[in-house]
Formats: sequence, structure tokens, C-alpha cells
Amino acid sequence: MNKECVIGIDIGGTNIRIGHTDENGDLADFERISSKETFKDGNISESMAKVLEDYIKRNCNEFEVKQIAIGIPAALSADRKEILQVPNIKGMDHLFLGEELEKHLGVKVALDRDVNMLYYWDKYDKKLSNEGIGVGIYIGTGVGNAIFINGEPLVGRDGVAGHIPMIGGQDRCGCGNIGCSECYASGWKLVEIKDEYFPDIDMNDLFVMKSNDSVLKNFVDNIACVACSEINILNPHSVIFGGGVINMKGFPKDYLEERLYV
Repeated sequence: MNKECVIGIDIGGTNIRIGHTDENGDLADFERISSKETFKDGNISESMAKVLEDYIKRNCNEFEVKQIAIGIPAALSADRKEILQVPNIKGMDHLFLGEELEKHLGVKVALDRDVNMLYYWDKYDKKLSNEGIGVGIYIGTGVGNAIFINGEPLVGRDGVAGHIPMIGGQDRCGCGNIGCSECYASGWKLVEIKDEYFPDIDMNDLFVMKSNDSVLKNFVDNIACVACSEINILNPHSVIFGGGVINMKGFPKDYLEERLYV
């Protein structure tokens, strides 16, 4: 019998990341591909099936694929079968992606919000207790948020959780609402800031060179505002910050922590 593995996929607004477990349960054969290129024809299910078929042929011939786990930056139904809304990826709304991939590939597929998948890992990696309330705030292309109670994600009545509104916000969010935190504290907002105020600076060096600029401090203040909204309501046992923006070189983590206590 072949060795068993699980394939994990993170579908982001910018990139799709894919890898599988080796015989020791560690990540193997990690790959990153463009979301825009992958989904350019608009057929999400067929495109993802092709990506998976190619990946399995290249990397999993010696394994029996037991399950495929997919994290998506989306609102999902409470049963985690229907993708209800994806603000940063077109063509995925109301898609039963897991079921369609199962039919195509003959492998069980589990869907969840990407931030829940991230939080599961961070909780394991940091050896956090399952007891109490844990919050994960992930600033990537968008603003991701996970709330866990006694080790289980808070799904809500029907799985639909909205963006946190910002006082005075007038910009229209990708979700259709006005003034969401995504308009002011997200990766795509940071790109807008860079293009408008710092066009000659490489994005990778933005915080290294300009973290004390008032424009970027205001951006970090907006992230702190999102976090404080939940901290003050939930009084959590732990708060995890992550995502591509938080992990950028030179990101002012000390300033962010300072703003949480103001």
C-alpha cells in the first residue's frame, strides 16, 4: 500500500500556495502560483482541478492522497460546503468547490476560511491551550479574522460574518459595503498608499525606509483599531497577528503593540 498524504492549499487573492505532507507529516513539495493566471478563464472548479491533477502527478505518485484541505478568504456556509462571497477573487461566489473537486478527483475535500486554517497551525506551533478565547488577525491581501472558543472556530448562525466597519469610512469595499476595515487596513490598501505616496520605493523596503511616516503610522493605527474592537469585546486569552503585511521586513510591530494599549 502506498504511503498516505494530505494536500493543503491556500487560495489567496494574489497567490495559490500548495503542498503536501511527507511520511513524517511535514510539508513537502511546496509550490506557489498566481491566482490571477490560474483563474483567468473564469472557471474556478476546472482550473483548480487541473492544478491539483498536475501537482499530484508531479509530487504524489508514491502516496495515497487521503484528503485535500483548502483555505479560502471567503464567507462560507455554516456546513462549509458553499462559498458565499469572496471579496478579492471573482467567480467564486456561491460555488460548491469542495463537492465539485471531489467528483472530479475522487478524493475527499475539506473547505474552511483561510484564517481558521492559519489559526489552527499557529495555535499548534505556539503550543496555545484550547481553553478560553483565542483571536487571530491576519493582514494579507485583505483583513482576515479568526475567533476560537475552547479550541473550536466560532462559525456563527449561518457562517456569514461581516467586515468590521470603520467610523467615518466612505470607501466601498469589495464585499459591497461601505467603510469596511478592508478599505483601510489591508494589503491592497498598502499598495495604494505605496503607489500614491512612495512610488519610487520598492514594496519590500517600504516599512524599512518609511515606517515612521505619518501615512504608514495611520495605516498601522487602522490595524490596531480592528484588533482593539475584538479585544475590548471578547477579552481573549491570546491574540495572534500574522499575514504577509505583518511579516513584511521592517513592519513596526512594537508600534502596533503600543497602539493596542492606547
